[in-house]
Amino acid sequence: MKNTLTLQVLVVAIGLSVISCNNSESNKTENGTDTTTTVKEEAKSLVAEVKDAVNGNQDSNFVVKAARTNMAELKVLQAGMDNGSNKELKMHAKMMITDHKKMGGKVSAYATKKGYTLPATDDGKGDEAVTGLNKNTKGNDWDKAWVNHMVDAHKDVISMFESAQKDVKDEELRSMITESLPTLHSHLDMMNNMHEKMSK
Repeated sequence: MKNTLTLQVLVVAIGLSVISCNNSESNKTENGTDTTTTVKEEAKSLVAEVKDAVNGNQDSNFVVKAARTNMAELKVLQAGMDNGSNKELKMHAKMMITDHKKMGGKVSAYATKKGYTLPATDDGKGDEAVTGLNKNTKGNDWDKAWVNHMVDAHKDVISMFESAQKDVKDEELRSMITESLPTLHSHLDMMNNMHEKMSK
């Protein structure tokens, strides 16, 4: 935010400097146009462009983070399908994979529309999580660890989405986030219920 304000102030300062220089020489161009008015309009335009760029960066940062997080979560969900021993866990994992692929598709389509570049990988976060699950657990213990991970992961994602819901500038993106939250909450409720069952 500080850098954003600094950049905007710099743009305005440049515009005002140009205005000052033009005023000291002449307030009229050769065709009689008021140079001061023209430069003021150009300065306003520059500030508007800076604001648009900043807002775009803010929105694109969320889109990139959401895409990367979703890729990582899909890997852990697939691990539930592949390595889980609990039938209910596998059923929930399959359902959540479907939901997360749909959300990922929406994010990808939005990014393409806006010209945002999405990451090609999740930076190894998904593999790291699966490796941690496989390191010391198997069977019922693995299932419990997986459910615990999914509870924490969904809490983090929901928190990220709720914060972005307030911060993003583009209304289309805000609507997409709002539409995704009920699904994420339903996943969290599901995992909390499984956690309670496994704790008994």
